[in-house]
Amino acid sequence: MKKRLTAIFLCLCMLLTLLPATAFAAGTQASGDSPITVGGIELDGSAETPAYATTDTEGTVITDGASETNYNVKWDGETLTLRDAVIVTESKNSAAIERQAPFILKLEGRNTVNNTVDVGIMAICNPADDASGNIAPDTLDALTICGDGSLDVTGYMAGIATGGNLIIKSGTVTAKVTGHSDNMSFGIGTLESGNIYIEGGKVTASGGGSSALSAGLFSMGYEYNGQALGGTIRITGGEVTAVGGEITETGGEESGPISLGSFGIRAIFGNTDNNEDITDISNGTISVSPVEGEAIEIQAGADADTAAAIPGSPFDSGDHDITDAVSDKVYFHSKAFTPVKEEPQVPAEKPSPEAPSTPQPATLTTGATYTAGGNTYRAASANTVVVKTVANKKTVKIPSTVTVNGVKAKVTAIDKNAFKKAKKKLTKVVIG
Repeated sequence: MKKRLTAIFLCLCMLLTLLPATAFAAGTQASGDSPITVGGIELDGSAETPAYATTDTEGTVITDGASETNYNVKWDGETLTLRDAVIVTESKNSAAIERQAPFILKLEGRNTVNNTVDVGIMAICNPADDASGNIAPDTLDALTICGDGSLDVTGYMAGIATGGNLIIKSGTVTAKVTGHSDNMSFGIGTLESGNIYIEGGKVTASGGGSSALSAGLFSMGYEYNGQALGGTIRITGGEVTAVGGEITETGGEESGPISLGSFGIRAIFGNTDNNEDITDISNGTISVSPVEGEAIEIQAGADADTAAAIPGSPFDSGDHDITDAVSDKVYFHSKAFTPVKEEPQVPAEKPSPEAPSTPQPATLTTGATYTAGGNTYRAASANTVVVKTVANKKTVKIPSTVTVNGVKAKVTAIDKNAFKKAKKKLTKVVIG
């Protein structure tokens, strides 16, 4: 098993045409001294005098006639700008875009890069020692991708491969593999001292066919002079989809924490003996670290249809190690989002009690009829009444005052027909 993995490591190093010792030896060369090769054409530019090129529909890179107002490719010694570029090569000894030093890749419009027989895009870091003699972390960046455009990159063994850190800040990046490898195949991978940092954008990485190990996203790290370099994949934003390719054979019995097979996202770390022989291989680190105010949801599984949220998803602020939850899955998906804040429930205000109404003095409606004590009264004014009819009794009492409709009214008169209904029974009338 160890021999087989060692062979894979060596194959990965050959992808970059260098071993760890030579990579770190490259630190003596200034980045600005390294031209960049695009579609087999070497471009040598600077901030003062950028190099320009156009591309045709067949993917050929052309420098004749290109200018600052007419270009698909621009190189200023640090940043390679692709603007609606189509780049196609069939080079077995170099990538479609390659630089033996770090560079920034800026995307404008829709861009296509394809190497039908080798790697799509490749970059190498320019490491340097710090005061303590260790490799300075800020010299390990190899490739930074930014811009608001898109990039479709295809390679035979790898879409994007770097010797050093790969940082994706923005843009839509799709990397895939078309070929079949006897060893390693990955859509996006960092080797030797490389970590992958995805800060934003939309990234889709698909591994190709392999008889050993295929991964959508892959990071290989190792120990150099006692210093751990690479082997980390960290996602802090954006949307990421990573899918492993088809495995045709595994080549024998597997053992240890690193298994051969198909993986959506994979990070491994190798300890070395005297910076040369790999003596131990273990898992690297895969983590998510959402920026303030965001969260990241993670799904993993055999494919997109069966993938499920991993334990703890979605993850909020802080650094979360998800290595064990995703390392053995063929499919991986993450997406940063802004959680909807729940509005605090404010208790409904109780309505203020209505002030008691001031009672109004009772009055009579002139002309209205009221009944009291068997007699019927007609209101002559607001507080006086006239007897309209008396009760049908033998003895009838007509008071001097009577309370009707809540009003104590004065009886001021007796209607001439008041006794008409009571004549047959009436024998006595009491007034007052």
